[in-house]
Amino acid sequence: MTEIVMNQSELAAEIAARLREEVAAAVKAQSVGVATTATTAEGEGVSFGDFLKCVATNDVQRLRAVYKSSKALDETTGAGGGFLVPTQFEERIRAVGAPMLFDQLVAAGRGPLMLRTNAAELALPVLEQDQAPNVESSALVGGVRLIWREQSADVAESEPRFEQRIFRPHAADAYVAASTELITDAPQALEDTLVTLFGRAYAVLRARVMLRGTGVGQPRGIVGHPAAISVSRATGGNQVENDTNTVLAMIQRLLPGSATAVWIAHPFWRSRLMATRLGDTLLYTVNGQSLVYGDTLAGIPIAYSEHLPEVTGAGSLILADLSYYAMVERASFSVAYSEHARFLKRQSVWLFGVRVDGAPLVNAPLILADGAGNNTVSPFVEIAAGT
Repeated sequence: MTEIVMNQSELAAEIAARLREEVAAAVKAQSVGVATTATTAEGEGVSFGDFLKCVATNDVQRLRAVYKSSKALDETTGAGGGFLVPTQFEERIRAVGAPMLFDQLVAAGRGPLMLRTNAAELALPVLEQDQAPNVESSALVGGVRLIWREQSADVAESEPRFEQRIFRPHAADAYVAASTELITDAPQALEDTLVTLFGRAYAVLRARVMLRGTGVGQPRGIVGHPAAISVSRATGGNQVENDTNTVLAMIQRLLPGSATAVWIAHPFWRSRLMATRLGDTLLYTVNGQSLVYGDTLAGIPIAYSEHLPEVTGAGSLILADLSYYAMVERASFSVAYSEHARFLKRQSVWLFGVRVDGAPLVNAPLILADGAGNNTVSPFVEIAAGT
């Protein structure tokens, strides 16, 4: 009898110990702000929440075996960053930005040239299009032309002018702090919130730098770029007449054949643009709210962006063919976690990272082959400062 009682006691102690381990594991899983999974076997229970949990607990073995994720290293410092986000989850993050300006432009076929690379830099051969062309050629083809010749005569030389454009994706990070109470009480909701916040923040970042990036430690934007033609605002008439004449002058300076051109305007331009007219015909048409089926000005779609200068500023209204703008993304986002950075505030921190570069593919306005030598057009036309 004594032996049986001892075995039962040992069994009870073992069960209690295992229960404590399970409870501790469940509490730890909740504390990182993601939903727990039913199993930890390789290939099972795979989700973005489980991936974030592995990052938070530094489960390198599972990150490598299940998610094929490795450390994102910073070439400039040699320091280790977060973990690379797997492709299937990266697409989920990108999809969140669909309602934003940048993704709308891409979806409508009027966005920039998008390139992705695994390398630290990407070199693109680009035609030099900013030199005066021969009257029998065009700046669009970088000096190449077909030259007439008589039978049996030598072929005249005509070579394209190339230059190499280097893109080096710059690093940008999103820092998100969440209270430990929120992490514990609503872990699944926090996971969804992080995806939404980061996805939309990335869409905003790309729109901002494409329009107004400084080129110093970040991509170079369109506004104020040497390739952009600045059109002075018309004066001498009333506001409607001046705005109409300015719009027409901007259209005249747009690169011919820009079938995918788009207007990008500060939101406060809308009421003024809606009043522009040629005689009794309005230049502005209202078809809806989205870019794809939205408003047009002289038949060209309009997108509105809060990232442009105010209405009186230079570049508050742009006419652009964004196929002449290249944006290069470093493949894969990265994500890191820390429960120590804001310990005294009882907050944990998620750090999401991206690397991106971008710039116009022309350095200066293009000179027309009309023989005048000073008539220029550009894929980027912006309004000058004024009222």
